[in-house]
Amino acid sequence: MLVLLNRQAILSFTIILLAIIVLLHQALPLWYSAILVLLLAYRWPLQRTTAKVNKLKRVNIIAAVILLLLLISINQSGIFHFMLQILLLSAVSRMVLIRQRHDSHQLLWVLYFLLACCFIFYQSILLSLLVLALLLFTLYQHYQLYASKQQRLQVLQLGKALLLTFPVWISLFLLFPRLQPLWRIPTADAAVTGLADSLDPGSIESLVQSDTLAFRAIFSGPRPARQQLYWRAKVYEDFDGRSWNVNRRFEARQPTTAQTNEYNNGLRIDYQVITEVSNQRSLFALGIPVQLTHTVRPVAAYLVEARRPVSQRLSYQLSSVLSAIPEDNATEQQLNSRTVKANPQTRALANELAAKTSSTAELIAQISALFRQQPYFYSLNPPRLGDNSIDAFLFDSRTGFCSHYASATAVLLREAGVPARVVGGYQGGVWHEEQQYLEVRQREAHAWVEYFDSGLWHRFDPTAVIAPERVLAGLDAVLSADEQTQLQANWRRFSAVNYINQQLLHLDYYWSVWVLGFDESQQYNLWQQLKAFSKLLALLGLVILLMGLGWWYLRYQRQPENFPAPVRLIRRYFRKLIQHKPAGQNFSQFINTVQRYNPRHAILLETIDSLYQRALFASDQTALRQLKQHLKENRKILTGLNWPE
Repeated sequence: MLVLLNRQAILSFTIILLAIIVLLHQALPLWYSAILVLLLAYRWPLQRTTAKVNKLKRVNIIAAVILLLLLISINQSGIFHFMLQILLLSAVSRMVLIRQRHDSHQLLWVLYFLLACCFIFYQSILLSLLVLALLLFTLYQHYQLYASKQQRLQVLQLGKALLLTFPVWISLFLLFPRLQPLWRIPTADAAVTGLADSLDPGSIESLVQSDTLAFRAIFSGPRPARQQLYWRAKVYEDFDGRSWNVNRRFEARQPTTAQTNEYNNGLRIDYQVITEVSNQRSLFALGIPVQLTHTVRPVAAYLVEARRPVSQRLSYQLSSVLSAIPEDNATEQQLNSRTVKANPQTRALANELAAKTSSTAELIAQISALFRQQPYFYSLNPPRLGDNSIDAFLFDSRTGFCSHYASATAVLLREAGVPARVVGGYQGGVWHEEQQYLEVRQREAHAWVEYFDSGLWHRFDPTAVIAPERVLAGLDAVLSADEQTQLQANWRRFSAVNYINQQLLHLDYYWSVWVLGFDESQQYNLWQQLKAFSKLLALLGLVILLMGLGWWYLRYQRQPENFPAPVRLIRRYFRKLIQHKPAGQNFSQFINTVQRYNPRHAILLETIDSLYQRALFASDQTALRQLKQHLKENRKILTGLNWPE
């Protein structure tokens, strides 16, 4: 028998598909998403057409054209995204043509797979809950389509089943071996966030206007002082007269044992970093990383990076020594001493300063005095600079952001004969005392200088000279009221909204640490702890098992054999009321009493009484089966029957 889908089912499937299109927008070109939405809208006028062949032909032609366009753009999207696009196209095409219930089999299973793929793109707790809600909604539609119309959804029984399986979920999560991803998500067209590989005047100030989260950090021991929180992410060593760029000369490297022992003389800290999606490899570390987890690797200039672009929230652990950075390669000094034929005024100033000093330390002091004594200003909105941007900044505008001061300082040092480079990363962060973690946002993006002296790269932050409050208290401490308003979104100006948003971020933090951050090392530590308490845990498990068996025996023990089957059924399903039955009263009289106080269920009780009489006194096996079925289907109603006090 063919069963047509009702409008409610069609509308539900349409809502689910629209939600999936929105959730998977990262894998879908904008034109493709628009076509899918139009196809779903085309479903309603096409429904009125009676010619099935014409409908199939139209949809096949449209799908073929879309598929051809997807094949043309496959190099931009990548194989994984292309697979999702094909699945989504098949689901929407099926949705356009679906009319009967049996046609929904393939659609349902494709929807389940697409919803599961959403977890690949989203790891935050709120979006994960949204995807889970859509999954449950799809399951409910599946149930509505194929369950018997007389069978109601037993919410209580479903809740009990979930409670029973919950310990199994937790055990599998904690104890099942952590598997590596089965495939790598391509990121050819993914938006890259955070610091870029090129740094020019204006790049940092545009980045700090974003209030999005960059990463969080958790310290195992004492937290370093704020002025030590320089999170190194990129080192810029190539300068073309205006912009600084990352040099790609080095291969990945790891500090030797001797170097690690030497670094231990400095302040060593252990910490965990949970970084947000950036779709680039660069990660964040303090000082000299001497120990790191296998999910990250060391690279040039004592930086760290992920083994693949960070397309999912990533957690990694580091041990760092807070000291000057050692020389990484024999060519480092030569590379970072190169100058260009630009900014002649800056070159003349550097020669003048070098002539007055006899050491690198004195030269740094002269540059600091220049910024401190001359009328230089720190601003989020500096004026535009021309071709000789360093000259224009030092001698004309004298107003800039951290990248302006870092760039000018590095050029002055190079022109004076001191190897120097610009370092990009983040400085500071917001410490949450109750939750014990550091929150670093894009607005903490910063640039400073490293110069070479006595075999080490030393940090010099000219921003700390111009605006020391930026390092000691944060960016807001040095900005004007107008600039602070510029950084703050309209909705964040309400204190209540800010409070709710911060609490959600704290909740998301715990989700990241306890769920997303539960990796192989934490699982290994858990196994070691379980091994240490194995005897106690075995005894506790045995006690719980015995208690469960005892409860089951008392709750569900078999009735004595001298009771007939109908009586055992009645005693089981009328357990709460049968104790009120007076001695000598037959079952029909008892049922009549129950009916008076439960008139809504009089017909059900009368049916049960009739089947009971036939099964008990006429030995009617059909009546016995029907009695058992009625009692089982109406268990919830029977347990809620009233009895006079």
